[in-house]
Amino acid sequence: MPALPLGEQPHAVSNAPMRALAVPAVLRLLRHLGWLISLLLLVLPAVSFAASAQDGQGLLPPASADRSPRVAQIRSALAAADLLAVQKKTDEMIREEPKNFEGYFWRGALELQRDNGYEAVRFLRRAEALDANPYVLKLLAFSYYTVRQFRLFLLKMNEAIEKQPDDYTPYYYIGRHYFADEVGDFTKAADNFRKAIERNPKHFQSHYYLGWCDEVLRNVKDGEQEYRRSMELVEAAGAKFAGPWQGMARIRLLEDKPAEALPYATRAVEYAPNDVASHKVLAKAYSALEKQPEAIAEWERVAALDPGDSAPYYRLYRIYLAMGNEDKAKAAYAQFKKLSAMY
Repeated sequence: MPALPLGEQPHAVSNAPMRALAVPAVLRLLRHLGWLISLLLLVLPAVSFAASAQDGQGLLPPASADRSPRVAQIRSALAAADLLAVQKKTDEMIREEPKNFEGYFWRGALELQRDNGYEAVRFLRRAEALDANPYVLKLLAFSYYTVRQFRLFLLKMNEAIEKQPDDYTPYYYIGRHYFADEVGDFTKAADNFRKAIERNPKHFQSHYYLGWCDEVLRNVKDGEQEYRRSMELVEAAGAKFAGPWQGMARIRLLEDKPAEALPYATRAVEYAPNDVASHKVLAKAYSALEKQPEAIAEWERVAALDPGDSAPYYRLYRIYLAMGNEDKAKAAYAQFKKLSAMY
């Protein structure tokens, strides 16, 4: 299925302490506090429950479970991102096979693809009434998450676990919930990622997020071990997943080893050239190595990929400040302040 799912979104740096200060005063202040602020921004990862094609694994039933020959056509249309065709075929299926849960299920999947969470809930609840199988429960749980009904998300994921206790998927998504910045319970997140790995030892995303939990909880050696295992599995699967290389770069930066961080960060960008988080960690590595032109280029790339994020402009501000270019520093700070107020 195209893109149901989860990934990391950068969050804006708060500008509350800055609002009462004129720019020249801020320039002087940050010359003294810049290192501390940089460290805080580095060690506090922010994550939200958002979309990534890799993470859609486990939410859809295998083709062998299909009950209607129409489903193969729906799958094919979804894979081709022909959403109008999916709507037409699911409408036909619901009309002509009203007792078959599959029409409602696939229409719910379509509405999730369209970011229509409430419509997805409506169709998937109809599917649940007809056949509350684990795949219906998982996708319904996911749709509840998109409309911020977190208790219902957990309820339905746990119902799926009761029906299919050997399935890793609910544990993985519950782990993502506890890891997300809305909750931030990394101990519970790690416990669920471990349960996912017990059921699917080759699930590289679970290894990566378990490593990130270890990193946040300062179990750095355990985190590094999970990142390395995730790398092995990514390469064995021939997948494009930058996460564990980002994680290794973060760890090396926390250890004040930017020269060792740089190859990992570079590899992360190679795996995910349009991923904001990959470019951010590469920009931080270049900054730590005082490779200012390269750092500027990376922060500008971050700003282009996520125009609503104020953080790259703050970083550019500090770099220009260190270079003695106060005009560009003031311009970057003005953009930082503007975006911080907007978002």
